[in-house]
Amino acid sequence: MTTGPRRVAGTALTAGEPAVRLLAPLRERRFALYLIGQMLSQVGDGIYLVTLPFVMLNQGGGPANLGVVLACYGAARLAFFPVGGTLVDRLGARPVMLAADALRALVVLGFVVLAAEGRIPLWAMIAVAVPFGILGGIFMPASFAVLPQIVRPESLAPGNSLIQIMQSTSRIVGPGLGGALVGSLNSGVGLLIDAFTFLVSSLTLMAIRPSRPAVETADETAARHADGGVQDGDQLRTWRSVLRYAASSPLVRMNLLTTLVFNLAAVGLIDVALPSFAQGPLGRGALGFGVMMTGLGAGSVIGALLGPALLRLRRRGLIALCLGIAEGLALMGIPVGSSLVVATAALFTAASLQAVVNVFYMTMLQKSVPARALGRVMSLLVTCAGLAYPASALLTGSVLGTVDPEVVIIVAGLGVSAAFSVGFLSRPYRNL
Repeated sequence: MTTGPRRVAGTALTAGEPAVRLLAPLRERRFALYLIGQMLSQVGDGIYLVTLPFVMLNQGGGPANLGVVLACYGAARLAFFPVGGTLVDRLGARPVMLAADALRALVVLGFVVLAAEGRIPLWAMIAVAVPFGILGGIFMPASFAVLPQIVRPESLAPGNSLIQIMQSTSRIVGPGLGGALVGSLNSGVGLLIDAFTFLVSSLTLMAIRPSRPAVETADETAARHADGGVQDGDQLRTWRSVLRYAASSPLVRMNLLTTLVFNLAAVGLIDVALPSFAQGPLGRGALGFGVMMTGLGAGSVIGALLGPALLRLRRRGLIALCLGIAEGLALMGIPVGSSLVVATAALFTAASLQAVVNVFYMTMLQKSVPARALGRVMSLLVTCAGLAYPASALLTGSVLGTVDPEVVIIVAGLGVSAAFSVGFLSRPYRNL
């Protein structure tokens, strides 16, 4: 660990400071419990996302009804991001996550009971999807805000790195396990396992002893003065004051803008344009798309491993912006030569760069945003991403009928580079 006085929350690592080993947070009992529980919870999410469509389709629900159910789930989830952030700042991130996972286990068990009764009417599916979406919306900001409560401040960067590795792994394991369960057994078994993962997650959160509430120190106040967004603690009790803080803080303001623009550019590229590119110009179909997604996942893991190193470099804010611009350039290289090898390498590179940037900015937010506003700030962040998702997917889908996927991919890459280029306009942001 670092030598000298222990660094307090709200301060940033300085260049040349001794590194915290990547696996060091695992020696902290609370973080180890958290990581295990959330890995199971996210695997459960992946199982659910594969199992739900086949429950409906196998019972004659049809694609139209499936679309309605998923739209209700997504709308409920998006609408409750701010509610989740408010609850986090009032009650704490850990209790909110615990309650959300326990209730999600009950919702999934209710779904199992309905599925066992035979054909499930549309209204019943919606009655399950909406509370599941609400709980997911409450859970998400809490999961972004909980880390400062369960690890030492100097372990935030490696902790975020390990969490990102866990998330990348879960996104592969969860859907794969869900598909295997549906294919070899039945959807009900997949749902039972999903409920079990949420229950185990809530138990691990219950076993984590809460830390004392953070008390603002002089160093924290100085760090937020440097960020340009300092607010008196009492003023951050209302949403209006948090929005004023977000607007006045270069770190928060630019993160929100970058998140919105990045997701508008990248979501449609990954979820819509890439499958079309694999099916058409690349001529490799689902297999080619799967190979590219594997490259994307592997890049995310490698980038997460390298992420903490960025916080120890001089001019790290400037370097992070340059890495983001390079990510967009890498995405623009996907269609070069219509080669699966080139496309996979480009996605691997882009995902690696994005993971490094994610670890950096998430750690900086967790260190700099006042503890009593962190949940609501994180809810703003996930709301920006959530709003961009359907807009990007719809826009990309609408233009692909008249524009080649290669053009869409190049424009999306330009959009990603543009998102990070905006950061150069803010001196405090590029000088983080």
